[in-house]
Amino acid sequence: MSEEALPAARVADSQQAGLLLDVSLRPLISVLMGRSRSASEVARELGLSVQRAHYLLGKLMTAGIAELDSIQPRAGRAVRRYRVGPRWFVPFEATGAETLHAFLAAQIMPRMELFVKLSLRQIGDMYSHWGFWLEHSGVSSSMNLGDPAGRARELFEGDEPFVLNLGSMHLSPQNASALKRRLLAVLEEFETLEDAGGTAYALGLLFAEGRME
Repeated sequence: MSEEALPAARVADSQQAGLLLDVSLRPLISVLMGRSRSASEVARELGLSVQRAHYLLGKLMTAGIAELDSIQPRAGRAVRRYRVGPRWFVPFEATGAETLHAFLAAQIMPRMELFVKLSLRQIGDMYSHWGFWLEHSGVSSSMNLGDPAGRARELFEGDEPFVLNLGSMHLSPQNASALKRRLLAVLEEFETLEDAGGTAYALGLLFAEGRME
């Protein structure tokens, strides 16, 4: 979609920035950007109590982030549906962060901590005795989880839907750009296969110039 065809973006003030950038609120904001929802739908989709959903919707309404999309009459209490505009620009000065480093750390680190917790749960479900294998491949050294029998190849290299791969490689600028394009293409391909009724998987895609120590 061209820039001209996109809906107009709203510019967040400092109060709105604090909520829009709150990592814990991102799932709620994301579903409300997709389409309008009632408090009960929000509660069901995000695993919240209806009371908690009403509370969070009230916070977004008070800040002017969420708005009432429709009121559907029914016997008893009418159903109110809420939505959030699909495009926002948050100026850096509205974030309250002193530096870009502080801002990125506040956004990334809670997600990394959650990813660690999810990884440990999946690893623990498969094995009860864990250790670490530090090995040199002839090119570089690597550390891998495993048990006394060896590396956990069935977890990391088999069909188990789990990837935990941190490392470095040396590439020309052309090959680095090609790798980025291929990774994004695979991600886009599987996004088209997304099933709302399927299992949720956490996904992170990190790629930057430099060496992972």
